[in-house]
Amino acid sequence: MRQRRIKDLDEKLDVYSGGIQVNPRSLKGRWASLFDSSAPVYMELGCGKGQFITSLSEAYPDRNFIAVEGNRSAMLRALQKAVRHFKGIDPACEAEAAGSAFTPALEAEVPKGIFAIDPDKAGITPGEKFDTPYKTSQDDCLFKVSGNLVFACMYLRDVTDCFEDGELDGIYLNFSDPWPKERQAARRLTHRRYLMGYDQVLKPGSLLEFKTDNEPLFRFSISEFDEFGLEKTEYTEDLHAPDCEFASRRFMTEYEEKFSGRGNPIYYCQVKFK
Repeated sequence: MRQRRIKDLDEKLDVYSGGIQVNPRSLKGRWASLFDSSAPVYMELGCGKGQFITSLSEAYPDRNFIAVEGNRSAMLRALQKAVRHFKGIDPACEAEAAGSAFTPALEAEVPKGIFAIDPDKAGITPGEKFDTPYKTSQDDCLFKVSGNLVFACMYLRDVTDCFEDGELDGIYLNFSDPWPKERQAARRLTHRRYLMGYDQVLKPGSLLEFKTDNEPLFRFSISEFDEFGLEKTEYTEDLHAPDCEFASRRFMTEYEEKFSGRGNPIYYCQVKFK
C-alpha cells in the first residue's frame, strides 16, 4: 500500500538514528553482532508499519529479527509505533491525561538517537563503502529497536547482496506487492530468481512463510514453490477460518487485521528449503 510523503521525513528519521548512518549492506556476514544475544536470525522482507515483526519479536525473545522496509514513510510509522510500544513515549496520551488540548509532535519528545546503532559494538564504520551491482541509496540506514529487533531501511533487490550464505534462519513475506502485469513477474518476491537468493542465504532446512490477500499472486507463488522443489509444510486458503490452527494466524500485520476483519480470506503457505 502506497505511503504518503511525510513532511520533514528525513529530519524525523534522524531523531531515531541520532544521525548515525550505518549502511545495512556493510553488515553482510555479521548481522548477529547487532543483537544482545547469540540466537537464530529471521528476516521480514517488507515490514510495512512493523506490527507483525514487533509482535513476533516479543513472542520469541530467544530469536533475533531483522525488519526490512524500503519505503521511508512506512519506516517512520514503524519507528513511531516502536517508540510508543517499547519506550512508552506517547505525547498524545500524556496530553490527554493532563487535560491539555495541545499535543506536541512525537519526535519532539523522543531522545535523539533512541534507536541508534553503536558502530563500534557492531564492528562497522559509519558510511562504510560496499560493492553491489544494484542502485542503492545514501539514505539506507539501520535502527536497533530492541535487544532482538533491528529495522533496516533499504530496498533489497537481491538478498545475497546483504547476507552471507546460511546467515538467516527464516524469512517472512507478508502482503508483498503483487506486480500484476505479466511483464512484472520477475519483480514478485516469490519469483524463482528471489527463491534462488533465499536458498543461498538460508540455512538448510529453514522455512519461508508467505501471506497475501491476492489470489493470483498466491497461485503464482505456489507454482514457483513447486517448480523450485520446495516442500509445502503448511497451506491454507483462509488463514483466519475458525478451524485453522496454524500459529501464523496469531501474528498479523495492520493490513491483515483490516482485511481479515472484513471477512476477506488470507492465503498462507509455509515452505521448507532443502
